[in-house]
Amino acid sequence: MLLKFKTELKQLAPIGIPAVFSQLAQMATGFIDTIMSGHYSAEALAAVAIGTSLLHPVMIFFLGLFLAFNPITAHFYGANKNKQIKTHFHASIVLALLCSPLAVLILLNSAFVLDLLNIDPQISLLAMDYLTATQWGMPALLIFFALRFCNEGMFATLPVMIITIGSIPFNALFNYWFIYGGLGVSEMGAVGVGYATALTWLVMLLGIVSYTLFTKKYKQLHLFKDLKLPEFSEIRSIFTLGIPIAITLGFEVSMFAAVSLMIARYPVEVMGAHQIALNIASLTFMIPLGLSQAITARVSYFSGKKETENMRLAGNTGIITCVIIMIMSSTIMLTFPQFLVSIYTPNVQLIEMASSLLVFAALFQFSDGIQVSSAGSLRGLHDTKIPLLITAISYWLIGFPAGYYLAEYRNYNIDGYWIGMIIGLTVAAILLLSRWFKISKKLIH
Repeated sequence: MLLKFKTELKQLAPIGIPAVFSQLAQMATGFIDTIMSGHYSAEALAAVAIGTSLLHPVMIFFLGLFLAFNPITAHFYGANKNKQIKTHFHASIVLALLCSPLAVLILLNSAFVLDLLNIDPQISLLAMDYLTATQWGMPALLIFFALRFCNEGMFATLPVMIITIGSIPFNALFNYWFIYGGLGVSEMGAVGVGYATALTWLVMLLGIVSYTLFTKKYKQLHLFKDLKLPEFSEIRSIFTLGIPIAITLGFEVSMFAAVSLMIARYPVEVMGAHQIALNIASLTFMIPLGLSQAITARVSYFSGKKETENMRLAGNTGIITCVIIMIMSSTIMLTFPQFLVSIYTPNVQLIEMASSLLVFAALFQFSDGIQVSSAGSLRGLHDTKIPLLITAISYWLIGFPAGYYLAEYRNYNIDGYWIGMIIGLTVAAILLLSRWFKISKKLIH
């Protein structure tokens, strides 16, 4: 068994490691945004934090929708069905273009959420201006998602990694330019972060289009010849698989976003500490999230080849790997909390507050790794509807209500919300892992 694990790990690593670095690179832009806005002013940091709390659920929903192209393409790749691969490359681009206006419309009409929470009007206005700036890059982001997951379904994770890492210097440069002004651009502060983000998404799109057009690997597929609109049956199959994934990811991200928005009513310093701790936790989460996409591709690939033993081995290997990695990240958080926080801010009060929150972040690392890798394994089997129900219950019927109760009725304040997140993630991890074991075992028998 150990030998089989090592063999599968050798196959997973070349796909998973670039996928992890791709996620970390995309997360690095948020890391840079947080640091640069925090050094500009506390108000800019709070505005960007609140703005991203509204932006991320929208991004994650569409990321989840297009994530369906990973298992679909991998399944056809395993079954050697090149015609279907080409068809779904076309469908991904069409779907991205159709969804872009919807994504922009949602962003431009999210101000009512801030009004409901009675957030400081000045911070609220800054946050909305930030969101308005990002909407210019939304079409580029969605097309990037579409092409990225089609590529990853064919195990082409290394080029995606190179493109996303290559976008980091552009993000930092654009941030500095638009935050502080210069070369004909006026000083924009937090709003400048939004324009920098939109331009960075465009750079990423140009990279993935160039790779998909000119790589030798896809010459035989003729991906950009005879472009056709997808048939309704193809769109239906994508939505059948993708919408539950999108809502599932949305439930988790929106729980974190809802917590951030509830905490936005607290003093600016508390919001800043929360944003820093959550950003660190999100950075470590990118590792199992990236691996989960590789796990999805491997499981779906073997499913297409009808090799059920290897399919289950691929999922189990990925889950175990994620658990080991998250134990390591938890240990680092507990050992060096103040050092990690001091990277974000020199403010002593913020360092102390954020360091205490990192203890909670360390506690949910284990559960977070299990739930995301188990969900990735289930996606490889095209099992998305029951995981949707599991996450709905775990995050919104158990996790968030528990956090709200502890924070607002038991005077735990910000700590209460973090305890609620731990509870929700733990319930999700137990239920998703149990379902993976049940479904994969049933398929083998």
